[in-house]
Amino acid sequence: MMRKVPLIVILGSTGTGKTKLSLELAERFGGEIISADSMQVYTNLDIATAKATKEEQARARHHLLDVATPAEPFTVTHFRNAALPIIERLLTKSTPPIVVGGTNYYIESLLWDILVDTQEGDSKNSSLLTQQLADETLAAMTTAALHQHLASIDAGSANRIHPNNRRKILRAIEVYQGTGQTLTEKLAEQRQRPGGNRLGGPLRYPHTILLWLRCQQDVLNARLDGRVDGMLQQGLLKELRQFHDENKAVTVQAYTSGVLQTIGYKEFVPYLMKHNEQQDEQIEEYLRTHAYRLPSKEELKQEGLPVGIDLLRACCDELKLVTRRYSKKQIKWINNRFLGSKDRQVPDLYELDTSDVSAWPAAVYQRAEFIVESYRSGQLCEIEPMAKRVHPGADLNEETSNFCAICERHFVGEYQWGLHLKSNKHKRRREAKRRKEREQEQEAERQQSTADKVFVNETKPETLA
Repeated sequence: MMRKVPLIVILGSTGTGKTKLSLELAERFGGEIISADSMQVYTNLDIATAKATKEEQARARHHLLDVATPAEPFTVTHFRNAALPIIERLLTKSTPPIVVGGTNYYIESLLWDILVDTQEGDSKNSSLLTQQLADETLAAMTTAALHQHLASIDAGSANRIHPNNRRKILRAIEVYQGTGQTLTEKLAEQRQRPGGNRLGGPLRYPHTILLWLRCQQDVLNARLDGRVDGMLQQGLLKELRQFHDENKAVTVQAYTSGVLQTIGYKEFVPYLMKHNEQQDEQIEEYLRTHAYRLPSKEELKQEGLPVGIDLLRACCDELKLVTRRYSKKQIKWINNRFLGSKDRQVPDLYELDTSDVSAWPAAVYQRAEFIVESYRSGQLCEIEPMAKRVHPGADLNEETSNFCAICERHFVGEYQWGLHLKSNKHKRRREAKRRKEREQEQEAERQQSTADKVFVNETKPETLA
């Protein structure tokens, strides 16, 4: 019997065990791992980005780790262009590609034809463009000015992209300047292809298995907090200091577009900027003698603590908060883009519960193995995939903008606009505005009444004594 060779994709929030499962499946099925993590593509910061260790990488071949430096940009387009040839080569050899990572947009770029290149080899229309702007000019423009410029060349994209989203605005402008076509036109071409939908083009690989590692949120939060504490013991502070010192010359723009905005680095910038390696060593000594446990808020009031440990504690707390928030964002993305897309071709998505680490062999690995083996052998899988659901905004126009004058905020899409209008925050501000207007009207009426009385008194004829 001819065995199918599927593309195996492991999704999940930070801390759910994606690396562990990818290694187990790679060893079981002879696969190779493709990292889909937007921060692990960069050299260094191995601890901060929870990169697979050298020992783990030795268990199976890994791709797209340490392929860029902080000084160079690495976008989702770079990732797609690097990953697709690897997948094609592996499938040709009947070797299962195992895509694993928490950057869901990276994974989407592989599964569906959704990206638009900003350059074309032979742009016949580029010479006809009358509104070309130099890169230096674009960089110097405010985000509001960029959005106005985009509206003049591509009204559809200006309506679809939030006025504050500088990165997406610039990308839409770059598409027009590099290809001679608007982003709106190119997206329309994608959507009109067989299998296309409002999110872009069709599914690229029909033989795909999606494994979603889930974890109870309270368990995951505790796991994420413990993970941060464990990073300190692994040498996080030393790694961050070395990285910070080596990249002081990197441009300011990199702090918003590259590895310098990594969760796990940017949270520590306040400490790294204020203190030096001498303080690091004193704190490391303290941590070694206290089982790598940072002092509590009450303990921070004690005397004799290393200088800077209070700020380091605040940075760690911020990292824990941001990591928990990011994990929820990852879950929301998968629910909306993988399970809640009404007209999108989405492969079956299987849920694996990683809440109980002791139950991993039966609850996670064996189930994943059975799902993959059933698919490869063409047998009916007894494990049911997750049911698709209908997003409440599925039939609404998501490419229109609205501005709330009361809250002074822009909203893209009818769904978000509807949620805002129903929100308590908007209702409170609306009522506050109405109350203020009523008070102003009452004050105006009072002043007018007073003025009328004065006028009557001043014009009343004097009476004779």
